[in-house]
Amino acid sequence: MWTVNRKLTRVYRSWEKFISNYEIEPYVIRPLIANSWHRCLRMKVDPMSPLDHINLLSPSQINKHIERRKTLIGAAMPFMSHLYNFVKGSETLVCLADDNGIILDVLRDPVIHYQTKHICTEVGSDWSESICGTNSIGTCLFEKKPVQITATEHYCKVLHGLTGSAAPIFSPEGELLGVLSIIGLCNNVHAHTLGMVVAAVKAIENQLVSQKKSYELLLAYKKVTAVIETMDEGLIAIEANRKITQLNSEGAKILQVNREDCIGRSALDVFGQSFPLLEALQNEVEFTDKEFYIETPAGGTRFTSTVKMIRDETGQVTGMMATLREMQSVHKLVNKMVGAQATFTFDDIIGNDPQLHTLIQRAKRVARSSSTILLQGSSGTGKEMFAQAIHNASGRRGGPFIVINCGAIPRELVESELFGYEEGAFTGAKKGGRPGKFELASGGTIFLDEIGDMPLDIQASLLRVLQERQVTRIGGQKSIPVNTRVIAATNKNLAEEVEKGNFRLDLYYRLNVINLVIPSLRDRPRDIPYLAQYFVNKISRRLGITPPIIAPDFYECLSRYDWPGNVRELENVIEQALNIVETDILIPEHLPARIYSPQNNRQINPEQKINLKSAEAEIIRDALDKCRWNISRAASTLGIGRNTLYRKIKRYNLCSKRQKG
Repeated sequence: MWTVNRKLTRVYRSWEKFISNYEIEPYVIRPLIANSWHRCLRMKVDPMSPLDHINLLSPSQINKHIERRKTLIGAAMPFMSHLYNFVKGSETLVCLADDNGIILDVLRDPVIHYQTKHICTEVGSDWSESICGTNSIGTCLFEKKPVQITATEHYCKVLHGLTGSAAPIFSPEGELLGVLSIIGLCNNVHAHTLGMVVAAVKAIENQLVSQKKSYELLLAYKKVTAVIETMDEGLIAIEANRKITQLNSEGAKILQVNREDCIGRSALDVFGQSFPLLEALQNEVEFTDKEFYIETPAGGTRFTSTVKMIRDETGQVTGMMATLREMQSVHKLVNKMVGAQATFTFDDIIGNDPQLHTLIQRAKRVARSSSTILLQGSSGTGKEMFAQAIHNASGRRGGPFIVINCGAIPRELVESELFGYEEGAFTGAKKGGRPGKFELASGGTIFLDEIGDMPLDIQASLLRVLQERQVTRIGGQKSIPVNTRVIAATNKNLAEEVEKGNFRLDLYYRLNVINLVIPSLRDRPRDIPYLAQYFVNKISRRLGITPPIIAPDFYECLSRYDWPGNVRELENVIEQALNIVETDILIPEHLPARIYSPQNNRQINPEQKINLKSAEAEIIRDALDKCRWNISRAASTLGIGRNTLYRKIKRYNLCSKRQKG
């Protein structure tokens, strides 16, 4: 047995008494030790256990414990090494255990290794009180405060020659992570050893706080980066020393550079001295949505940028942040705001006339190409509706549909509307310039309505755009590529306009690649009843009224009229009638005098009279078939009452296919 002083001898005798009859001598044994011995007794710890390899975990279990506390191990290692170097040669070992008492790492003096070779102090050994009894590691974990267990204070006799000093390690959130302990021969360990352990633990906890802050900063940076990466806009951050500190993927795409090659480099090296954002940083100039064009190795790029300076607490500029928008995305936003979208499809074109049906089928075929289309037809025939339907049936349906009425814009503004202008191009020019309709329509379709009214000098500019597929803004030097399909429309005979010298022959050929002539309403009289019923239902819904019945003589008046204003005039007439009707039926008296007055109407032949009745019957039969002869649904679809529908079914002797069978 080791030599011990008188005090330890008294403690040893008290230990023997406790082991034999479970009595504590309170004037000899400290309360902390007494409480621990009682716990060990309740847990049936064997005080004579050799504490050899019976408490060593398996390799797989050891790896799980190490992996669970790898952050703690990483933070503690430098301080363990420093502490070990300080006590090296004093027959001690320094060990780190987790919150379960499992040793995660150990640094030992060769002498102590020899002295304790019969005790398992390897990585993976369990030093909790339930296994090793009262000891610095296990008791510290229970008490959650620094402890020093000296010689015979240990519950297990095999540890009586050792003294352990330990302190608990807590996370920044207050969670118990583990214990740092110095264990040595009892004659060589001093009271100040515990103070050294406590100081080392404090340093470890400070390191954990620092690591947590670093992790939180890294996490915050990653969150900011993730947010930046999800932005529709490009973003670039440049420090006062011109170093690029942030560039998201969209920004790299707009600036046509590789993101990884730019971060950390000088913007001067990447973009050159003429980079406009460097000039803004140098002059500390902020701006909003300013347009730029820069040359790049990949060609050139046009974008708008908003720049904000970053200043420290003294107001000194430390860098700048700039958002970037590709011009095409700016155009898309503008188009969305101004409603530059096509809404009509071929399903919206009403009529059963054979020539209209043939025209629709041809228009569907040519919609698939990108060739220029010339739509011809009288005013009100639906040229813009056809243009929208062609756009929506094409591969450009997701792009803008830009309309410009060449006859409605003042002559001096046509060129700037079509091709745009640069800042300062003329008096009153908008600051920053303005894109023209061709730029805004890039990726989609531009509809040039009333092309026959375009001034001759503008026709020359339009011809150049059609030939070169690029525009140059007024006052600008750079050509801007445009990917735009052109659909032109006119109510004039352009061939005659060419002969008169009002229209350029070369432009006529450029526009007249695909020619679609929309028939006038008077040339397809069988469609008048369909259109009339369609407009009655549509306008009634808008006005919030029940659609009235259309009397046969009302149909006859419509069919006699010549319709110089075509479908547009018919829609106007129906709306006028719906606003003055006071009953549930439309009669000739609800029509304007020009249509109702016999002298203003052409004669309707007997065949047309028959067609009017058959047209109404066909409309009703179609509705019934679509609703599977559900009278309520069919009546709702037609906009009439159920009793009215029953009368019409009886009048026209209608029956379902099943009834016929």
